[in-house]
Amino acid sequence: MGTAEPSTSRRAFVLRVLAGPAAFAAVLAVPLTGLAPEAHVALGGYAWIVAWWVTTPVPWGVTSFLPFVLLPIGAEMRLTEVAATYGHVIVPYLIGVMLFGHAFQKHGLARRIALAALCVPGVARSGSGLIFAILVVSAAMSTVFSDLAVIVMMTPIVLSLTRYVAPGAKRMSAAASLAVLYGAAAGALATPTGIVFNALTLSLLDQLTGYSVSFAQWVSTGVILAVAHFPVCYLILKVMLPPEVQAIPNAHARFLKEREQLGPMSRGERNVLFVLILMLALWTLSTVAEIEFLEIWYVPPVAMVLLFVLPVAMVLLFVLPVDVKRGEMTLETRDFQQGVGWNVLFLVLGGMALADVLATLGAIDWLAGRLTGHVTAGALPWVAGLATPLLTQLASGAATSIMVSTILFPIADALGYNPTILARIIAGTAQAVAFPWSSPAAAATFAFGAVGFGTMFRIGLVATILTSIVVIVLSMILVPAMQAFTVG
Repeated sequence: MGTAEPSTSRRAFVLRVLAGPAAFAAVLAVPLTGLAPEAHVALGGYAWIVAWWVTTPVPWGVTSFLPFVLLPIGAEMRLTEVAATYGHVIVPYLIGVMLFGHAFQKHGLARRIALAALCVPGVARSGSGLIFAILVVSAAMSTVFSDLAVIVMMTPIVLSLTRYVAPGAKRMSAAASLAVLYGAAAGALATPTGIVFNALTLSLLDQLTGYSVSFAQWVSTGVILAVAHFPVCYLILKVMLPPEVQAIPNAHARFLKEREQLGPMSRGERNVLFVLILMLALWTLSTVAEIEFLEIWYVPPVAMVLLFVLPVAMVLLFVLPVDVKRGEMTLETRDFQQGVGWNVLFLVLGGMALADVLATLGAIDWLAGRLTGHVTAGALPWVAGLATPLLTQLASGAATSIMVSTILFPIADALGYNPTILARIIAGTAQAVAFPWSSPAAAATFAFGAVGFGTMFRIGLVATILTSIVVIVLSMILVPAMQAFTVG
């Protein structure tokens, strides 16, 4: 028996290792007419990497460097060209996200805010009710702030909250984290400013077809689409990640007592709260003022610097000490090592790098052409609603929105189909939630560590399919019925 177990373990390891090359070979064995050989190799490399990320024979971060091995050989890319694809703006953003979440937990501000939320009457009567409340609150916030900002603000709070309600309940923590992601994605549908590809799609609609849309017109359908996500996402999480805790007896009294025992806010909590308020202010300012450098990616690195910079004459904004006499800062050197999930960071970075390669080599355009070629007017909304979420797993939502809109809007115009319906569908299905690297929002959610790769993919796939169907069907009904868009 003693030798059988190691032997079985070795066989399992070998099978996990072989899963990657097998996926690579399977993709290369399929004839893909019209696809350049180097793009074909890149698609095979994508399959290899995903297979290893799922089976994990080596750490995710190690797998993320496979493009350095495969692409110079099979895709004839110089090593420097491959390396250039890893220089993504999301790197400092994710480091800032992780460190901010770490500071939230370290100094207890997440626990204080979680207890404040739990003390609201009726919120914490059951685990399922708590997940639904998280979903709705995240969606409401996402109508004003970007989905990324909502995830950065909400996820540390809800994770602290669920861990307090049910210590060690991994399913509940994962469900809460995904509820923030899905809620933020739903809320982003409601307003044109909810997410960047709303504006991109509307701009292309006006440019290519002459149709224009006002803020109120977009909201008239967007709010309904956002609300329609709630029961779908809630049931998915309830069925696929049922919370370990059902009823929470005497919750209100318990949480009130716990909140009273916290006492006044510590210096560290005030520092973290200041950074949170500053982040909110910068994100809000970017929606009302045109400041070139002030974009979503800029804010977390600012927060990271504010949390780390050593005190020099107590310079305002750059010095956040916890204890001046002892030289103790809000975060210190060891926190940089402990608070950043480097394995996760490189997983996201590797996925985005390979997505850039697929786009550069023409694989994304090839896939788009195969998905949208020879369509009829009646099939257009389904092609738009199915091609968009599929391509978004490989390219950014913004790139996918531009690509699908550019292809389908002229086709719709030529076939006499209302292109405004397609605009609503494309913008409503361009958010990717199945892979950690498929969108910055998904990457940030994954970075907090409560959701495993397999869980995110399995539940995200179901959520993508069901919510896409909801968006397609409701857009086909609502846009014509409400005359939401008008010819410019």
